[in-house]
Amino acid sequence: MASTTDVVNMFKYTYGTDRMLYLAAQEIVLWRILSRRKTPVGGRGQWILPIQVRNTGVFMGHTEGGAKTTRRAQPTSSEATFSLQEFHYIWDVSWKMLQDSRKDEYSFARAIDFMDTSMRRRMFRLLNADLLGTGKGELGILSAADNQVTVTCRALPLVDLGMLVDLMDTDNNTINGPDGTAVTAIIVGTREITTGTAGSATGAGDYFTVADSVSSAGALHMLGIRAWIDDADPDAAVGDIGGVDRGTAGNEWWESSVLANSGTNRPLTEDLMLQGEDLCRERGGVVVTDYVSNLAIIRRYHESLRADTFFALQAVKEFGGKVGVGRDAAAMKSGENTTGETVYQFSGVPWRAEMFFDSNRLIGLNREAFYIGHGENEVPRPLSEIFDDMVPFFTSTSNTTFEVVGYFQGELLGDNPPASFMIEDIAES
Repeated sequence: MASTTDVVNMFKYTYGTDRMLYLAAQEIVLWRILSRRKTPVGGRGQWILPIQVRNTGVFMGHTEGGAKTTRRAQPTSSEATFSLQEFHYIWDVSWKMLQDSRKDEYSFARAIDFMDTSMRRRMFRLLNADLLGTGKGELGILSAADNQVTVTCRALPLVDLGMLVDLMDTDNNTINGPDGTAVTAIIVGTREITTGTAGSATGAGDYFTVADSVSSAGALHMLGIRAWIDDADPDAAVGDIGGVDRGTAGNEWWESSVLANSGTNRPLTEDLMLQGEDLCRERGGVVVTDYVSNLAIIRRYHESLRADTFFALQAVKEFGGKVGVGRDAAAMKSGENTTGETVYQFSGVPWRAEMFFDSNRLIGLNREAFYIGHGENEVPRPLSEIFDDMVPFFTSTSNTTFEVVGYFQGELLGDNPPASFMIEDIAES
C-alpha cells in the first residue's frame, strides 16, 4: 500500500502543464484556436500596444529637378494598454477518496478521472465563458423577460449543477432575482437554468454570471471574443478595450465590422458571408482564417446546402456519395486535438462549431490578430506547482475534505480588431 505522501505527490505531478493543456483542449474550442498565439506578459502583467492611428504621409510627383513639396501630413500614433486579470479556482476531494486512492491502481485512476471532470466542467468551462463573452463572463443570456425559477436562455448555458450565480440586469449593477444562488437543474434541450430563486424585473439581455464577479466596480473577467468583435464599446462594467474609446471620432480603426439587421432575424446567405470576408480584407488587410458559430446555425446551413444540392442535381444525395442525407459524423472531430472542426467550409475557410456560442450570430476572424496573454503559467495551475513546496497540494478544510487552490493570470489580447467581423440576427430555425 502506498503512503499518503506518495499518493499526494502522484496527484501533484499529474497536474503539470501538459495535463492542464489537455483538459483545456477537451472543453474549449476558442482556446484551441486562439492559444496558438499564446504570449507571456511580463512585468506587472501589463501590455502596451503602439497603434498607428493615421498613416497619410506624402507621395506626389514633381517636375524634373524641381523643388520638393511643402505639404506635410504626418502619421499619428496612439497606445492601447492592457493588464492581465487574476483568477483563482478551488476544488475539493474527500478524505475517503484520497485514502481509497492509496489502495490500488484502479482507485487512483478513478480519482484522477473525478478531478479531471471537475476541473473541465468548472474551471475550464468558466474560462470558456470568458473567451466567448463580452467581458462579463456570461453563462446564459435571456432573450426576453423571464421571471420564473426556471429561466430560459437564448443559447446553450455554460452553468453546471451547484455553481453559484447572479442574474444580472443589462445595466451590470442590478441583480434581478438569483443572488449567489446555486444552480439546481439544467435542461440542455430547452436551454433552461433552474435556481432556488425566481427572476424578477428581467428583460432581454439580462445574463447569468459567476456570483459576485460583476458589479458597478467592474467585471472580474477576461475580455471575450464578442467584446473584441464589435463596433461599439463594451458595457460600462467592462470599460474601453485597451483604454481606447471606440465612440470617439477618429478611433474607427479600433472597431470590428458588424453586419446586423436591426434585431430582425433573416437567413444566413452567401452574400452576407462574402460581405464579411470583403470587410476583413478592406479594413483589416487580412483574410478570414476561421468561422465560428453554434450548432443551431450549422444545422440551418446544412439544411440550405441540402436544398441547393437537390435543386442542382434533382436527387437526394449525401455529401461524399454515401447513402442518406445526414452529415458525416466521423468528420466532426472531437477530443484533445479538436478545434471544433466540422465538415463545412465557406470559401475554403473552415467553419468551427462552438456549441456554447451565443445565438443568432456568426463570427469570422483572422486568428493571427488575437493572442492569449498569460502570466508565468500559460494555463491555470495548482498553487503547489507555482510555489513549489511552499503551498501544499492538498490543504485540509474544516470538513472531511482536502482543498486544492489554483491560480492564473490571463487576458484575450488583440492588435487588429478589423481583422474580424460578426453577422448578427441570423435565423436559427
